[in-house]
Amino acid sequence: MSATTTEPSGAPVTTGPRVRRWPPTISLAVGAAFALWGLSIGIDRLSDNSLFTHLVTGRLILESGIPRHDVYSFTAHGEPWVVQSWLASWIYGLVESWHGANGLRVLMGLLTAALGAMVWRLTRPAKTLIGRILISGFVLGVASSVWAPRPLLMGLLLLSLALLAVEGGLDPRWLVPIFWLWVNVHGSFPLGLVTIGAFWLGSRLDGKPATREWRCGLWAFLGIALGAINPLGPVMLVFPVRLLGRMDVLRQVIEWQSPSFSLAWTRLFLLEVVVAVVVLVRRPRYRAAIPLVLFTAAALLGARNVAVASMVLIPGMARGLTGLGTINGDKRTPAAAIALVALLVAGLVVTSSSLDQPAWQLETFPVDAVAWMDANGLHRDDLHVASGDTVGNYLELLYGEDAGAFIDDRVDMYPPEVVNDYLTLLHGAAGWRDVLDRRQVDVVLWGKSQALTGLVTESHDWRILYQDASWSVACRRGAPLGDSGTTC
Repeated sequence: MSATTTEPSGAPVTTGPRVRRWPPTISLAVGAAFALWGLSIGIDRLSDNSLFTHLVTGRLILESGIPRHDVYSFTAHGEPWVVQSWLASWIYGLVESWHGANGLRVLMGLLTAALGAMVWRLTRPAKTLIGRILISGFVLGVASSVWAPRPLLMGLLLLSLALLAVEGGLDPRWLVPIFWLWVNVHGSFPLGLVTIGAFWLGSRLDGKPATREWRCGLWAFLGIALGAINPLGPVMLVFPVRLLGRMDVLRQVIEWQSPSFSLAWTRLFLLEVVVAVVVLVRRPRYRAAIPLVLFTAAALLGARNVAVASMVLIPGMARGLTGLGTINGDKRTPAAAIALVALLVAGLVVTSSSLDQPAWQLETFPVDAVAWMDANGLHRDDLHVASGDTVGNYLELLYGEDAGAFIDDRVDMYPPEVVNDYLTLLHGAAGWRDVLDRRQVDVVLWGKSQALTGLVTESHDWRILYQDASWSVACRRGAPLGDSGTTC
């Protein structure tokens, strides 16, 4: 009923109906559960090797500005470097300067919680709880393995906002700041345009005017163009094209290769695709078919595209599952209120218990081996150390500009000859001696079970100095080991 008031003249005035805010809807409580799931993914201990370099670069940006050339390696020192995720790195550095490593974990948790909430929001066209829970369960299940604490998280959140705009849930003009941010936090921003284009083409083929998609595309394009206004300039806009121009190198990187379907999360993604196909057969629409075909193909070609594809499939699946079941979740009940409060408390408990644990999870890195090298004077400017790419990221976390890494995972920056030399060492291929000689390597820090360690162990030119259960340190005979003048 409408509420009434009385003016001084005595005439009744009718006002609008009151909008109920409490108790919350069942749908809101379920959405909060998926946000909590997302939070639990992001607030975990920090162990991602790429994060190490992004964080250290953020520290460097705070101290002296954005680096324009490589400062971390001895194999490519001084090579031009476009810090494509400069804004994300700056945010990481800023958050760490305020609240340390746990501040970073809270940031990642907030990002993934927001992503979980956005996944639920994008399923709204399904209307009923069964369909929405099914879709969100697939996406969050895959996300549990692919949402790593990297700038990609920011890119995925911005992608979800672009999808929301395409679906009519956000004013397309918001895509201007969204895409400006996307350009400056992660190189995946062209996928946003591709996504909008796929939905536009699908709508056109369905015989629809696609006015909303067209507007989204225009505002997104303007946001990308304005993305050139940044400390690095227009080079940010062409970075993704230059990166794809190095496919010969990228094919050597696991995340750029086809995913292995021996893993649980890749099988879950395949199941998501199967459900999307079944839904498409149930309600055929080009607007669902084109994004499905395009992004599934991209995911099958490169594992790094799975996270994006899983998100892009949501709108088509949601509209295809409309009406599945009878409970729509719009009912407001005291039970929903109790559940929501319980979920909020659970979020605080998850956050508190997670932050009580050590911030860093470094068991997969050579923590003891590097500490031993430090104690024995083997980390010096005059000694070149060969190590793997992820170990290079770890050395950068420890030593910053003094890391002296052989290589890290910035495949976009290293010259092809450096990458080829690393692959020779990684596979223990013929020519490994030539690589170590040409790069003037004095110390080899390598996985104990890897081929190169066996080759070095058998060589008369090298001597094993240290070994633990996982790692080995070898030195070139005759190389200086310490300040006392002793040699290997």
